[in-house]
Amino acid sequence: MPEEVAAAAGRARATGARFWVIAQILAICAAIAALADLLLGWAGGYQVFVRIRPGYPAMVPETAVCILVLAIATLCLFRPSRSGPWQIVAQGGGVIVLLVLIAELTQPVRLSNFAPGDAMSAATTIGSLACALTLLIPLNASDRWMSIRSGLASVGACVVCIPVIGYLFNAEALFANPVYTSMALHTALGLLCVLFALVTAAPQHGWIALVLAGENGSVMLRRLLPVIILGPLVLCGLALFATNQSVMSADFRLAVLAFAMILSIGLAAFHFAHRVNLTEQQNATTREALRRSERLRQNSELAIVQAQKVEALGQLVGGVAHDFNNTLTVILGNLELIADEAEAESRVEYLNEAIDAANHAAHLTRQLLAYGRKSRLNPEPLILDKLIEPTLAMFGRLCPATIAVDRSLAAGHVVTEIDAVNFQQSLLNLLINARDAMPRGGHIQTSTSVVSLVSGQMEDFESDEPPVEGTYVKVTVLDDGNGMDEEVRRHASEPFYTSKPAGEGSGLGLSVVMGFCRQSNGGLQIESTAGAGTSVSMYFPVRDIVAPGGHPGPDQPDNERPTGAGVLLVDDEPGVTRVVARQLERDGHKVSIAVNAEEALNHLARAKQLPDLVITDLVMPGPIQGHELARRIRDLYPMVRVVIMSGYESERQRRQMPWATDMPFLQKPIDRSMLRAVVASLLDSSRDDD
Repeated sequence: MPEEVAAAAGRARATGARFWVIAQILAICAAIAALADLLLGWAGGYQVFVRIRPGYPAMVPETAVCILVLAIATLCLFRPSRSGPWQIVAQGGGVIVLLVLIAELTQPVRLSNFAPGDAMSAATTIGSLACALTLLIPLNASDRWMSIRSGLASVGACVVCIPVIGYLFNAEALFANPVYTSMALHTALGLLCVLFALVTAAPQHGWIALVLAGENGSVMLRRLLPVIILGPLVLCGLALFATNQSVMSADFRLAVLAFAMILSIGLAAFHFAHRVNLTEQQNATTREALRRSERLRQNSELAIVQAQKVEALGQLVGGVAHDFNNTLTVILGNLELIADEAEAESRVEYLNEAIDAANHAAHLTRQLLAYGRKSRLNPEPLILDKLIEPTLAMFGRLCPATIAVDRSLAAGHVVTEIDAVNFQQSLLNLLINARDAMPRGGHIQTSTSVVSLVSGQMEDFESDEPPVEGTYVKVTVLDDGNGMDEEVRRHASEPFYTSKPAGEGSGLGLSVVMGFCRQSNGGLQIESTAGAGTSVSMYFPVRDIVAPGGHPGPDQPDNERPTGAGVLLVDDEPGVTRVVARQLERDGHKVSIAVNAEEALNHLARAKQLPDLVITDLVMPGPIQGHELARRIRDLYPMVRVVIMSGYESERQRRQMPWATDMPFLQKPIDRSMLRAVVASLLDSSRDDD
């Protein structure tokens, strides 16, 4: 956890600060001891400062000078600014010590009050040399040199630790060793203090870095160190005391000492293993609590999202019910008037109004399907600038004279692949919104341009599925009307959200435009400021660029009315089959009807002459749906053409059934002219194949 890591780092810094203070105190003590040896001991004649006890080795002047210089040079490393002059002083101290060591080896000092055997021991020379070489390496050296520096100090510390422990247990045995024969106790302690201070001066390198780190392993190491260091000393001291008092023999002392060492280290290991296990259990409990908290948070967010969906669905259902009830009222009322009206002229008027209302209902359904991405588009290669001109001409009949409409079309030779009807309807929606935002008149500008989108620009789009990076045609409608504040702008593309008075807007305009842009692999951007106008931009991916005067895409086939074809109509809705069958029969086709896929397959299997065309609904009762029926007909009867029709077509289903992607599709409610055009096109292609 971040808090635990920060706390551990803080504890490590506090521990490092304490080590620095201790190291400086030890270096000062070493300097005082060396100075006392020189001034009070050799110069003043106080032997207690020369040798701790009579008969013990003395700290000779050369040794005292080395320790004094080393301690002062080490203290320079603890200055706030450790580079520059202070580092040079420290390195100079190392050079002085090297010169003293060379002088002692070539021309040692011999004073009159020297006792036999007084000299700088081999261990003292090694320890002083390790200190001097450590000082020569600057603290800002490379990692490799800092590792060498830490190693030199550690080797020197190991050499001088032995006489300290030797004095603690049996000084006489120490004096018999040729390396330590002439090494005084305060010499060993002084060098040990200096070496510890040198290691601590660079706490980010060497073993001291591991001791001072903030991780759990270093924390455990710091707790174990007292046991590891003091345990053997105490045990060995007790064993030595028992041997001197003749309580146990030397061999038994070794056995007891070995067991005591195993016991002390084992108890320490068990204790810290228990502490680590407790810590891990606490961490596991904390992680589980965090996971539960995260699950609760996610569940809460899902509940909020679900509530928002339910609210949006309520708005959608209410809006659809309101518009459809109005439309059905018009249709039903006019049909009742037709039934009661005797005059043919009045019947035609009522019939036209009913047809217009039905077309309005169909348009509303297509808008809803476009928003839900369930309507099928018929994209084709188009130049948008050529579609904008007739749309603006249409809008001119809806626009009052107080509003000026300008255009700036700069994408004249760029081809996009979109549905022309839906594009013009989307552009008309934006123009009408701009008109309604300027009740007292104003200015509307429609512009096109070619832009490149990169990843950093995607967050400005209204959809949660922004377009991918690439080149797009940008179609912008800009007005200088009332504009929108941030709250209204944020909800502007939601279905049935409108800021217009009741009855003046369905709230589907921008939501339908956004759905169409998404289906066309593009996006929608809305920029608006209250009182400063609104800019709405549609983005459509560029497919190609044609030369001036060129024509994108293939030519459209002309729609003739071939007659006399056999058609099998498959749908479970009797009302639909009756209407479509009558329309086909009026064009001279012979129509058969099946209510599901099984009946259609049986009809084809028994037919003496196969139909030229099968028109099947997408969703029907039974295990075989329209896509599967189309696939079986294609495999069993490859000469029979198939048309799929539905109130909506699922994009996911079409991706899962690639064999149906190239089959014609009729969107319900079916316009008679569209039905006639599709049938004619398929029958023409069938004759061409023959």
